[in-house]
Amino acid sequence: MTSIKPSDLLAGCQETLRQREKLLVGVYALSRRLAETRDPPRVHQHIVDAIAGAVGAQQAALATYDEDQQALAIVATRGYPAFLVEDLRIPPGTGVLGRVFAVRQPLLVTDAAREQPARPKRLRYRTPSFIAVPLFAGRQGFGVVSLTDRADGRPFDRGDLTTVRALAAPAILALARERLAMRARALAHAAAIDPLTGLFNRRYFETRIEEEIQRARRYDLGLALLVIDADNFKVFNDLLGHPGGDRILRTMADVLRRSVRAFDVCTRFGGEEFAILMPGSNADAAMHSAERIRQRIADYRFEPRFLPPGVHPTISIGVAILDGAGTAQELVASADRALYTAKAAGKNCVRLATT
Repeated sequence: MTSIKPSDLLAGCQETLRQREKLLVGVYALSRRLAETRDPPRVHQHIVDAIAGAVGAQQAALATYDEDQQALAIVATRGYPAFLVEDLRIPPGTGVLGRVFAVRQPLLVTDAAREQPARPKRLRYRTPSFIAVPLFAGRQGFGVVSLTDRADGRPFDRGDLTTVRALAAPAILALARERLAMRARALAHAAAIDPLTGLFNRRYFETRIEEEIQRARRYDLGLALLVIDADNFKVFNDLLGHPGGDRILRTMADVLRRSVRAFDVCTRFGGEEFAILMPGSNADAAMHSAERIRQRIADYRFEPRFLPPGVHPTISIGVAILDGAGTAQELVASADRALYTAKAAGKNCVRLATT
């Protein structure tokens, strides 16, 4: 029986402590880096680089789970170009990554040819050993990280798997934070959008008009408001029913959206009324834009199959320009008065508010 020398035992304990200390340092460094990063592509790349570096993997990939598509997408790579796989979508249960995600269990393969003979050999892999670890928090799945080709050519071992799983913990927290941020942005966007037309809604308009007034005064810029109303809209609802009226409103909204600048604020103000905030516009520019919009609606070829012969939707527009001390309510009221003037003038026309 061979006895273990105390010096050997001590050396082994010291080596284990050094490995644990190195792992803790790696976990802390990755956690700190991810906490300081908010850009998703950089977060993904930090995860891949840190985990691959910790186990000496020359090739690695991070696949995240898209809940809408119900598939994994590779979002970051190491050792080969990401564009080779950026269009790949992997359903759970399909391929190595999909199966690891579906069963929620890590996979350590020391020799793919022996342990997975049915798996096709990939030419870009230099060694037959790889690791794939699912990234889960409770029942929520965030993705899979996979690694192959240890730099020393040896197969991955249980120690490497332990390292990957330890570094996966801060990675999961970062991916969870990213998913929550995406949901928050989606909810905020949904809260600001009119569901019928896809334009911004009145609540968003009321927030933006205050912001744009402050910005116009701070930088001595112009600000125009267009209030737009569909002429004789009750007639269309009576003739076509509300579904037909909704189709006309959606078409009008599309024309408005295509007729304004990217930074103009195009909203459904309510019912068949729209409003457009035009930062930096003076009276001449605003009137020119309003007339162009009016003409495009007048010339638009609405679907003839649901419009009676000789009937064509038109709009009237009131234009107001912010004065030095005016409030949001005063600007809206001024544009409304101009709109009433346009209606009284026979509709299908544009009028500028006068002081």
